[in-house]
Amino acid sequence: MKYRNLRYTYSVIGIAVIMFLSVREVMGLLLTFLPVETGTVPYIVINIITFIAACIIPAITMENMLGLHPKLFRKVDTARLAASGAYSYLLILAAGLVNSLVLAFIAMFGLQFNPKTITIPQGAAAVVLYFIHICVLPPLLEEILVRGYILNALKPLGTAFAVIVSSVCFSLMHSSLENFLLYFICGVILARVYLTFDSIFASMLVHFINNTMSFFILYFQQRVNAVSALSMVAYINIFVLILGFVGRRYLDKKGFRWKKVFTKDAELSAKLLHISKSPIAITAFGLLLFFAAYQSFHNIV
Repeated sequence: MKYRNLRYTYSVIGIAVIMFLSVREVMGLLLTFLPVETGTVPYIVINIITFIAACIIPAITMENMLGLHPKLFRKVDTARLAASGAYSYLLILAAGLVNSLVLAFIAMFGLQFNPKTITIPQGAAAVVLYFIHICVLPPLLEEILVRGYILNALKPLGTAFAVIVSSVCFSLMHSSLENFLLYFICGVILARVYLTFDSIFASMLVHFINNTMSFFILYFQQRVNAVSALSMVAYINIFVLILGFVGRRYLDKKGFRWKKVFTKDAELSAKLLHISKSPIAITAFGLLLFFAAYQSFHNIV
């Protein structure tokens, strides 16, 4: 990528984020006025189209404005990719535990969030479309937008800096302040996987594994009794623990050190503070924070 000044890069990323939010939020508002019932095939199709547009339009904008043409789809070693996928998912589960502990600590001071209720629709067609919407498109399109374009746009300024900023964006784009830490850590893990393999296939796989596991656990919980669901989740977690540790041992044996992908980032704090010099970036960050706070406010007990 031809290097542009920092303020211009921030501005373009800010424009991309504003585009993402504009498409997603405007369509979300319009859906409340359309005679379409939640969970039906037309409703899911509209959400799928909206999500595709919300991710693709900002990516194209960044490519044109920054002259950014990253080579994302490189071949990867299958065995190492599988091991990294298993170990990364184990790390994501650990991040979920840390996030739960933080929420429990916050609850001690009277700030408690109601868990968001997600219901998998009925009917084969609706379930398949919902699976595509939740498990296929986010790993594909979010990875291209966040890791493929936002991270790559910032990478010339230092990988640690690029990982932090892109992960903050990734977290806030999910509009959930109560899960900010979880999504941020997931963003860091996905960024590290991408940088390690230098291929978007790697982070897509980890993202897909996480979303798919969550989907099937939720699907099972909503269709069987609580005891069977709890048993299944326990067996899955044990299986994941075994696979994760096996994957880590395999990577160690092959001398695969993920930490090597991070270079020393001089003046990291100065670069982060420099964001304040870009009004567009500050506006985009403010909108991300606003929608995250707005969604979370409705879940406070």
